[in-house]
Amino acid sequence: MQKDEQHLCDDSVPTAEDEESPIETLPSSFVVNIRGWENDEEGEAREFAKGVFSLAKTLSCYLDLSRLESIVIGWDYSEALLSVDRGDGIPPSAPTENEYGQGGAMAVSVIRDDEIWNVVVIWTGLVRQLNQTDHPEYELALQTFVHELVHVDDLRLFTRTYPGGWRAAKPRDGRDANLQPIVNPCQSEYSAQRRAAWAAPEHGLVLLDMMGKAMKEVDDQIGSARLSYRIHGDLEKYWSIVIERLSFLFQAIGYGLGHADWIEENAHEHPKLATCCRAKLDNLASYPSGWLLDACRDAVQPFFRLEEWKDQEVYNPLIEVLERLLNQNGMYTRAQGDGIYIDIPYTGL
Repeated sequence: MQKDEQHLCDDSVPTAEDEESPIETLPSSFVVNIRGWENDEEGEAREFAKGVFSLAKTLSCYLDLSRLESIVIGWDYSEALLSVDRGDGIPPSAPTENEYGQGGAMAVSVIRDDEIWNVVVIWTGLVRQLNQTDHPEYELALQTFVHELVHVDDLRLFTRTYPGGWRAAKPRDGRDANLQPIVNPCQSEYSAQRRAAWAAPEHGLVLLDMMGKAMKEVDDQIGSARLSYRIHGDLEKYWSIVIERLSFLFQAIGYGLGHADWIEENAHEHPKLATCCRAKLDNLASYPSGWLLDACRDAVQPFFRLEEWKDQEVYNPLIEVLERLLNQNGMYTRAQGDGIYIDIPYTGL
């Protein structure tokens, strides 16, 4: 049953008692919003919100959450996303949804006084067991929670260090402006998953299976769309399908490789899991698109090891990977004014 929205806030900014104590970074205005609950127990919802708030406070000692406006946890995930005012006429975020699954958590960017903040939105079902450490679903709930807060930390590094401020971060031309959004999920999810994998190591096997399915099917998906394009001739319609499919592919690769690389880095603690992951990756490397594994892993390292943003050139390796993938599927791109030109030579059906 839906209950009125519950709020929790803290009126003060915590500080370390001494130099060795970690400093909490949550802003004083931070709140936890619970939108709807599973029953009429309002006190139960409030206790859950308190636990979420306390955990965010603890994690803020290790992640920069100084621009985390709120965490919204709702039974109706789509409605919760719609409830977020992103500012400056920015349209609401939409959940990821395709044949591989449906997203249930997102660190939504919002504009407040010309600064980028985050509102983390999570479907209640993903984190319902977050306060029950002995529950079988606790580890996955914790990983989901940490994953989204890492996104907040990564975005804060960008807004805090980019020369001239975040509005100065502009692609060099129209081609990059169109290609960057396709590959950005790869570096973003790689970082968040690699830094959150410790919470639920076994979940990496699920992510590798999803990545493998996307890699296996992407060529047929693009090929089918290209065949349809030769019939209907609507380039915009065809390109929208390419964007959708390749964006998810790069997102899935970010998830899978990020988790797998954490497992490999900690193979001494998880030897059986590491062996299983290596076997899965070796199998995926035999796919026609298997070259993407090493190419994407190399391309995201400049992001993952980034301590300070300098310019947009950090995207170049990932865009090169994307261009190679486009070429492999009969597409060639170049900048054209403020946009992108897509050449699709006719090669027969």
